Amino acid sequence: MNVARKQENDRVGRWNCYDCKSSYNVLSGTIFQGTQVPLQKWFATIALVANAKKSISSPQLARDLRLNQKTAWYMLQRIRAEMAKKGKKTLLKGILEADETYIGGKPRKGNKRKDDNPDDKPKPGRGTKKTPVLGVVERGGEVKAEVSEKLGGREILNFIMGNVNPEESTLMTDEFASYQAVDSKMKHEVIKHKEQYVDGEVHTDTIEGFWSLLKRAWYGQHHHYTKQFTPLYVAEACYKYNHRNTKNVFDVFIRGCFV
Repeated sequence: MNVARKQENDRVGRWNCYDCKSSYNVLSGTIFQGTQVPLQKWFATIALVANAKKSISSPQLARDLRLNQKTAWYMLQRIRAEMAKKGKKTLLKGILEADETYIGGKPRKGNKRKDDNPDDKPKPGRGTKKTPVLGVVERGGEVKAEVSEKLGGREILNFIMGNVNPEESTLMTDEFASYQAVDSKMKHEVIKHKEQYVDGEVHTDTIEGFWSLLKRAWYGQHHHYTKQFTPLYVAEACYKYNHRNTKNVFDVFIRGCFV
């Protein structure tokens, strides 16, 4: 590599690459590239995000670190995007649980009772305009989740096959018909929630526990996700769940930024 230190009085640590005709420094290619925010505030933000079980909102971060709200939002989204990139590529195996959930708000009530539409009462998810999310978790291990446009058999099969090792796994799901698409690919056990929630080892309590963490962040902090950025909030929840036993997740995240 044909490089040399760039001679500038006001910029420290930059290098010239004579092969690609560009300059760079130690922050190039990381979430900190081109930032005007002091690194101390970046590190404080990462520590707050990594340790906030129910996430943190940009207005709260702006107040805590004396930032502009838009700057705080931008920093948070960059951190979430990095968390999405650093998701492990390993396939889940063993006893797995798959489920779907829906993220969205409740209808705004009218000022007068007579204006309320009885058809507007909150619905559980299917058939609404809420954003569907698919997830699969390895008991005692990691979780993988992503936003899905549809929840048909093809979409569920593609998601499961892309994230699990079917030959070494048993999948637990509820009775939602679309999960039948995996029957020809792997062992599949169904818990019928209309009858019971647990039948020995057959249940979906683990993945439902993860959904509760994801939704607590929505209810308690953010209150609204645009569909465009929902995958980043899902990635944040997955990253934290998968590092729940990591002693110093801040160090792990920082090291990952430079790999």
